[in-house]
Amino acid sequence: MQANFTIRAAKLEDRPVLVTLMELLQDAERELHLSRALGSEISDAHLTYLEELVKQQNGQIYVAESQEGILGFVACFVEKLDESDLHVVESEREYGYISDLYVVSTMRKRGVAAALMQAAERHFLNLDLEVVRVGLLCSNELAAKFYQRAGYQPYEILYEKRLNE
Repeated sequence: MQANFTIRAAKLEDRPVLVTLMELLQDAERELHLSRALGSEISDAHLTYLEELVKQQNGQIYVAESQEGILGFVACFVEKLDESDLHVVESEREYGYISDLYVVSTMRKRGVAAALMQAAERHFLNLDLEVVRVGLLCSNELAAKFYQRAGYQPYEILYEKRLNE
């Protein structure tokens, strides 16, 4: 069932809600991997970090809003490989990166995340970028399925090994 909402650029007055949503996102990721800090400890600082990246790297934070309030957000910005990094073709050394996406649990599977992703993709299209990338924790199977349905394919997978276990 499609929800009734609009997508818009985040405003300064949205910040308190975004901090709360960032805390929820962080805690959801912590359930998937213990490397993630508690949301209550870092949500404000991490949002500040993302806001700076967005400013410095031609990005945007979009929110989905309904009469009930903000339903979710996406943070996206441009990443560039080093000019000397020649292993990737030149046209793809600059790409859009979606770093954070969160939708409140009661509004999932209603088109909110897809609409937020489309806003980020339009942002990158307006910048004439050819590629958009998104990262997720390997154990986040729900996110992986969502991104695949949205047309994204695995590009790189980063493996890790805990040495002292």
